[in-house]
Amino acid sequence: MKRRLQTVLIGSASLLALGAQAQGVYGEVGYSQFNLKQDSRGFDAKVKPTAARAIVGVELAPHLAIEGHAATGVKDDSVRIGPARATGEVDNMLGAFVKPKVMLGDTVELYGRAGVASTKVSTSAFGVGDSNRTTGFAYGGGASFSLTPQLSLNADYMNYLDRRGTKVDGVTFGVGFKF
Repeated sequence: MKRRLQTVLIGSASLLALGAQAQGVYGEVGYSQFNLKQDSRGFDAKVKPTAARAIVGVELAPHLAIEGHAATGVKDDSVRIGPARATGEVDNMLGAFVKPKVMLGDTVELYGRAGVASTKVSTSAFGVGDSNRTTGFAYGGGASFSLTPQLSLNADYMNYLDRRGTKVDGVTFGVGFKF
């Protein structure tokens, strides 16, 4: 697990370093509403934790960028399962993505994302807690709306994790800055 996290971090730093001489560097900060679904020990729990996410990206060409993502949990969520409570939280996430994009006019950008994410999730139910980190393929897409040449509003959907009975996906609304 530790080796996978190091690989994601080194890969993200390498991608950003390679693109440092490219057209532009940008950043985004946003608030994410996740859907965390875990099927384990014979029960299925769905909760909606939240997180704060930051992105640093480098435009390699007019229609292609690379990004590094980092998120940290803001609030966990819980649901009642019979007499007990199931609680879930996205502790943190790190990822590296390729971002193909297309402009619609001067102010609207549509994009996709594909890459790898390392996501740590904590859950508990019936007095038993579990915490694990999983690294795997992640994808999504969204739109960016330019307010000025340096400032934008962004909305996207991402699927960060879908392995071993755990799924983390959701939407993020944020603000982008071009440097």
